[in-house]
Amino acid sequence: YCLENWSKCQFPGYNIKIIDSLICSLHQYSLLHVIRKKINSQDKIFLHSGYHTTDLYMLEENLQRMVIRLFPEKRIIIFPQTIYYQLEKEQRISSEIYNSHSRLTLMCRDDISYEKAQMIFQKCRLLKYPDIVTSMIGQYKYNTERKGILLCFRNDKESAYSKEQIEKLQKTLQRIDQVELVDTNIDLSVYKIARRRKEILESIWSKYASYRLIIPDRYHGTIFALIANTPVLVLGSTDHKLRSGVKWFPKEFEEYVRFVEDFSAIKKEVQRVYDTDFTYILPAYFKENYYDKLKGIIEEEDYEIM
Repeated sequence: YCLENWSKCQFPGYNIKIIDSLICSLHQYSLLHVIRKKINSQDKIFLHSGYHTTDLYMLEENLQRMVIRLFPEKRIIIFPQTIYYQLEKEQRISSEIYNSHSRLTLMCRDDISYEKAQMIFQKCRLLKYPDIVTSMIGQYKYNTERKGILLCFRNDKESAYSKEQIEKLQKTLQRIDQVELVDTNIDLSVYKIARRRKEILESIWSKYASYRLIIPDRYHGTIFALIANTPVLVLGSTDHKLRSGVKWFPKEFEEYVRFVEDFSAIKKEVQRVYDTDFTYILPAYFKENYYDKLKGIIEEEDYEIM
């Protein structure tokens, strides 16, 4: 949704086509082969932001590899990624494929990913850039009554907390205010989501704007909270994604977003939030300082390896 918005704004004369990873991957990437025959010199290829440059989620990583292989002459932009490989073999394969492309720009969404990319993808153009979802921060204002705490915990292999820990935290915080527990996953097919992206996202952001505080352990949960102008206490996951991701937020955000390293310190931080008088208005910092300027950066025809 964010990439589509950005593309329509920056390239108003273009016909924007969004194709999800699963459809692209079907039948041995047959759709990509069709696109390869139809694509012209003015067309642009963007691969969307996320945790895709990794061997944890091979659907997306294999898709990125295939796009790079099939379009060797096209300028390809991979939007901000967390980069992490468990297996040396998979890292080596990605390194060989990515480095073989002469016009590939890979954007990294944190310091650690950027440092890894410098070692793995030496021949690619590398940029350090915040996740594109941050471009939505400062775009919405809410006058909703705020009450309660939302715990937004993931329920997958990246979770760092047990069910018992989460239940204990929920009981502890219920002494301060009412607490609700959710995940950012929604039980809808990719096809229904594709038809209703704006409606679904704005509904979630509006819901997040009804809370006084959100405590997530996932990066987009953090960003969603800030789109809703809601204070957020960020907990870690099994990798560096959140710890590194919160470093993007400038001084204007320091009261709204804190990374909580020690699980036992959460109650104290929650009380700090409840003792603070918030305006519930955040600036469009990332849109203005990064994404409004991105087109000029990626369209530079001549660049040095960074």
